Amino acid sequence: MRKVPVVAFVARYYCPEQHTTFGLLPDFYASRVPGTLDDIEHAAAQAEASTSLEKAAEELRPGDEPDAVTLGAAVAWVRLRVAWVRALLITVAGLFPDLFAGVRPSVRAFRERLGTLRVLVALRGICAPYLYMLPLPLGLNPRMRWALTSGTSTNNP
Repeated sequence: MRKVPVVAFVARYYCPEQHTTFGLLPDFYASRVPGTLDDIEHAAAQAEASTSLEKAAEELRPGDEPDAVTLGAAVAWVRLRVAWVRALLITVAGLFPDLFAGVRPSVRAFRERLGTLRVLVALRGICAPYLYMLPLPLGLNPRMRWALTSGTSTNNP
């Protein structure tokens, strides 16, 4: 069940061969985080256009709302979304160098190149062959389990 932006159910199926479940996530939902791709993109675009992360955080998560958080929490919330989007745009530009040659890893630049205001939704379609290995919120890469061994971390999928 997804609770944001409204309650919705995502179909899940069990694969007896791999002993795992998988869901049929609609294209507009973010993967492994609450909300939609448009919400995450909007936050990143707002942060790009703003003079500071604090100002963007105050505009996106105002302190006078009933469910308000502290400014520090709001800044962390925005910073995380900016990091997700920037990492995705850099990864996608590397996957499709011919399509995104010379494009800065910003929402605005990708919107101009793709001619859309819904970059992350458009990229989910463009990146369809690679979704299984792309990270959240665009890709469908399963959560990684990390274990500490002798003071170093290793990836144990």
